[in-house]
Amino acid sequence: MGSAPIERLPTELLQPIFFASGHNIALLRASNYIGAQLSDEYVYNSACDHHLTRALGSRAELSIAQTYIFASKWMTWTFFKSWVLRRFGPKGCLCDSSSEDGCFDAQWPPNFNDATAMVFSRSHLPKLSFVTGRIPKKLLRGPWVQDKIQFLRFILWITSMTVDWRDPKAHQIAIEGRKQAMLEKSLEAVELFNHNRRLGKMASLSTVRFAVMEAGCDRSIVYDTLSTANTSSKRSFSCDCAALEDWCEARMEKGDPKGQWLRAKLGELRNFSSQRQTYQGEDSGNICVISSELNPETGDYDGGDEDRLVLNKLVWNQGYRSFGWWCYSNVPEEIFGIHKVSRDELGRFWIYSHGQHHITRGRSEREGPWFRLHMWVPHSSYRGRRTA
Repeated sequence: MGSAPIERLPTELLQPIFFASGHNIALLRASNYIGAQLSDEYVYNSACDHHLTRALGSRAELSIAQTYIFASKWMTWTFFKSWVLRRFGPKGCLCDSSSEDGCFDAQWPPNFNDATAMVFSRSHLPKLSFVTGRIPKKLLRGPWVQDKIQFLRFILWITSMTVDWRDPKAHQIAIEGRKQAMLEKSLEAVELFNHNRRLGKMASLSTVRFAVMEAGCDRSIVYDTLSTANTSSKRSFSCDCAALEDWCEARMEKGDPKGQWLRAKLGELRNFSSQRQTYQGEDSGNICVISSELNPETGDYDGGDEDRLVLNKLVWNQGYRSFGWWCYSNVPEEIFGIHKVSRDELGRFWIYSHGQHHITRGRSEREGPWFRLHMWVPHSSYRGRRTA
């Protein structure tokens, strides 16, 4: 079968045609020859400018183009960083605005090593936050080298890209990617999976079992997985597992301090579980939450560099201080309000609901008057970004 007439055109003509078509990705996918002829850094930069920073065409078409770009072999961490510097350098911020245009907190140069160190808010969003394509499979699997971790972290923090959960292959790769990160003892990669719902379900008891019994019980990874499984559970997180208890017992018999350490952590979680109560008041079904953070010092020991408990202070590992109005009263006619009361300052007992606007009801710890707290809380889909 002969080549199509367009395939016989020289590169000097193919490039203008591609640009005039609106950087139509279908043209690249239609022919390997055309794709090869347009394999040029100038074309790559132009395609990124067009599809990653401009809201042109339908959202579905734009998402398809963005997905194709990030899945391409030429879209490496090195190229992406160079494109970001070239595209946003003139303005001096990832929001694509200068101080004269209204940028009030320039994030420049970009922190490519740890994107979470860059502070953005609803009133100061990065231009790339509107990128909604699919996270490429190549960033969901190991080996978990530093470049891949930094690239994935940047995408999760700056863009709105998600895994295509309708694709069975992508679904399985994401699940295996977390396991592979545990097997490689890559704490940073495991943290990305543990603290980002866009990469899959939150850690569960089965995740903990895998980290302990199949991935060598790296204490930093197990601690982070236990902690996120506990704090993300809407109801009581059950850590009762005969297999884990047997593992601890076997390790203790061999003189391995990891056995005693893990048993101490599981004991902490059982104490937290026994303190949680289901609220049976007006909003039945909500949870009366009691502070239940693991204590890193409990059962800790000096295992040297090969067995040291490491806790990274990542922003999406931390809780938010979400402020609002605290209104409390014995009778509706007598309402008192205190502005800027944080959730933490209400004591150990509080009831939470879902959504961005949380209305909290409950009784104070001293059985005082009923209170109602109105507060704005970032939705879970807001990528864990700081809202200072």
